[in-house]
Amino acid sequence: MDPPETIGSAQAPPQGVSPLWRGLTIVGLAAALVLALLASKYAAALRYESIADSAARAALGDRITSLEHDVVDAHNQVASLRQQLEVSGESVRAALAPDSRIIHLAPLGALPNASAVVAESAIKNEAVLLVSGLPAAPSGESYELWWIGPQGEAIKAAAFSLDPHGAAIASATAPPPAPCSPALG
Repeated sequence: MDPPETIGSAQAPPQGVSPLWRGLTIVGLAAALVLALLASKYAAALRYESIADSAARAALGDRITSLEHDVVDAHNQVASLRQQLEVSGESVRAALAPDSRIIHLAPLGALPNASAVVAESAIKNEAVLLVSGLPAAPSGESYELWWIGPQGEAIKAAAFSLDPHGAAIASATAPPPAPCSPALG
């Protein structure tokens, strides 16, 4: 008779994963985790660099705008200085005319530090006003020079604005041929 077959006498394949494969899997997972962390850090560095570049571009844009305003302001100052130089030349010509008359205006009681001088020449038909120590005119208003005629009539000679120091140089119409007195208003 044949010997009875025994069940389970053949060897079954081993259960589980070998330690070598388990170690390689852990190393692979660790490597994937490290690569993921490095990729995340690299992406964060790129975002930071992008934000820093945007901020730098914005700062440069602001600086360019500021410089453009400075150029416009400088251009306006040059134009103002040219005008002042022209008026200063007129005042020198009026003061040096053979018939020049220099009139010193007395300050009003409310403005004891104010002073004004008018140089006028009938031959050159020019008059120039130099003032200092005046307070700023109210918003939307300006100072004016008026000639007061012999019968008390007022003749407007010039309107002028002050510089930040309360001074001005202004060209004015020459007074009429009859004797007149200047008055600031």
